[in-house]
Amino acid sequence: MLGRMMASALALTGAAYAEDSPSGGLPTTPPSVTSGRVAYEAGFFAQFNPQNALDMVRQTPGFSLDGGDDRRGFSGAVGNLLIDGLRPSTKSQSLEGILSRIPASQVVRVELLRGAEVAGDASGQSQLLNVVRTPSAGSGLWEASFEAFENNIAPRGEASYSGRSGQVEYGFGASFFTQERALPGWRELSDSAGALTETVETPSPRNFREATLNGNVAFPLAGGRVSATAQVDANKFRADNSYLFFDPSGTPTRSFFNASIERGESFELGVNYDRDFGPWSLALIGLINRGVYENEEAGRFEDGFGGVDATYRQDVTQETSETILRGSIARPLGARHRIEFGGEGAFNSLDQSLAFVEDGAPLFIPNSNVLIEEERAEFFASHNWRPADAWSVETRVAWETSTLTFTGDDNQTVDLAFWKPSIQVSRTFAGDNQLRFRVYRDVGQLDFGDFVSAASVSDDLISGGNTDLVPQTDWRAELGADLRFPGGVALGLTLTQHNYRDVADLVQLVFPNPDEDPLDPDDDFIRFDAPGNIGDANALSLDVNLSTPVAFIPGGRLTVEGSLWDTEVTDPVTNQPRIFSFRSESEISIEFRQDLSDRKLAWGISATKEGEFQAYRFNEIDTSEEGPWVDLWVETTALPNNMRLRLWALNVLDGTINRNRRFFGAPGDGDPNNDDRTGPYFGRDLRERQFSTAPWFLAQLSGRF
Repeated sequence: MLGRMMASALALTGAAYAEDSPSGGLPTTPPSVTSGRVAYEAGFFAQFNPQNALDMVRQTPGFSLDGGDDRRGFSGAVGNLLIDGLRPSTKSQSLEGILSRIPASQVVRVELLRGAEVAGDASGQSQLLNVVRTPSAGSGLWEASFEAFENNIAPRGEASYSGRSGQVEYGFGASFFTQERALPGWRELSDSAGALTETVETPSPRNFREATLNGNVAFPLAGGRVSATAQVDANKFRADNSYLFFDPSGTPTRSFFNASIERGESFELGVNYDRDFGPWSLALIGLINRGVYENEEAGRFEDGFGGVDATYRQDVTQETSETILRGSIARPLGARHRIEFGGEGAFNSLDQSLAFVEDGAPLFIPNSNVLIEEERAEFFASHNWRPADAWSVETRVAWETSTLTFTGDDNQTVDLAFWKPSIQVSRTFAGDNQLRFRVYRDVGQLDFGDFVSAASVSDDLISGGNTDLVPQTDWRAELGADLRFPGGVALGLTLTQHNYRDVADLVQLVFPNPDEDPLDPDDDFIRFDAPGNIGDANALSLDVNLSTPVAFIPGGRLTVEGSLWDTEVTDPVTNQPRIFSFRSESEISIEFRQDLSDRKLAWGISATKEGEFQAYRFNEIDTSEEGPWVDLWVETTALPNNMRLRLWALNVLDGTINRNRRFFGAPGDGDPNNDDRTGPYFGRDLRERQFSTAPWFLAQLSGRF
């Protein structure tokens, strides 16, 4: 019965059909398979007419590029990509950007690594992708594009060159990006009985600019090899917001105007050194990141006749730094054992200064002027054992310790330490199928931005910072499968049971208000929400990745990626069970493409949809949902000099951004104990935003030199 069901399912996907059809879209070069490695030669991707390595990686069956979490240190933030077997020594450069600068002509093959092949890797990923390049005398890539939104044309461009001279590899690139968008919307405010009290029009034009320079070099040194990368980035974002308020009859009552400019500059330098000493392999990594972020925001409130009721200004400056040194040494022990030892040290800091002025007078915002410094170390050891060709067992243990020092609005020192053990058993069967079972402890990220506060005037709340926040930990039991069916069908499944401690969510903070109004009893304290720990919880998650040819559509391929989450935690305000804040229960991404290789033509459609998520603040439930986002494209390579032209229609279904804020409590009664979600429901703020033009269009022309 199970066999017949599987055969029927594969017939629907087109696996059996594709094997018999020379125009079925399957590459003529099949993958080669060893126990934990599936290798796709360059010919496998020929039907897609790739320009760069990114085009090839995106068409690798059963693999999703993951840039990793934005974590402290190197090990948790490196993603799942290798270049010639080595990790790119960068955190600020996206994996997509790195791959887009590697010409497809320089790629020999793409290797999907699983099980024992990824044992001991710093990222903790269950899969890695290794892009193997060929020596090249030098070649380059360029791309120019123009996005048309309303009457605005936003130009973009990128150029890169890479090559070799003897044993020296080098590369450099530059890019610029512009974006012109308008995201207008409306709001409806209602009371506890659902009666409309006010409507708001919220036009919101915005633009973004970014320029980047990067380079890399690698050469032999002292019996080993040095490779280095560097990047400089600068960006600017501007948004102008006008909020026009009307009573239920449509009469203007008041208005709010806000202009915000954000600027960012960053620099990164990364260096790798690799060398073998007999059976031992040494790997050293050094990484330096420096950045400056500035936000200038000014606004005013007007009455219904245009008179100014109040003005405000908020200026924020953040200086960030990260310095990392990591080293590891590894060797095989016979044919079936491998050991590795290593350590990592890092120094991280964030220095925020904030000034908020209302009607010329400064106002106090708790935890807004803080310097955070962290000294962090991690030591690890791993052992990989292959008891048989089809089996692998990896055991790993790491110990992390750090000291956080806060100075400024809050002055304290926090010491943290965690053990992080892991064991994974993998089994390859029936060719290139693989099952794995892993139990490990994950320690969550501490985002330094969670320690500092700023005002969000348009939302009438403080985006709080909490220096008492500690990392959440998660014991995970993970069952995964990487299944390869005839005809090029790949299916990946990962089912994970999570056992959380110190769940990171939202908590209420209370501070005496030095600017209190003596006539307002509700003004004695400043109450706001900030990231904090709310106790223990369990969760269940499922991740799915499917890549398959499509029956009866020559050259057609369908890719589906999705996730489901089932979470439950005890709410610290109501003491009732609820889901996690900011955790969507579902997410799906679907892409279909058809390659007509003989015509040098391809087209495709992609759609993404994320389920709603909530933020449980002390006095409100804030629900957000957006999409679906659907894009349509067509491309041709029937152009001179191997150029490619792709045309996009973006947001063809005119997706929306929705938000529903429901408020609770009894504000104004003088009793602060009634001002949270245990109090009565007293109203809501329903919002919708929609791009002013849909769809809009993008033209991309790219080539090689």
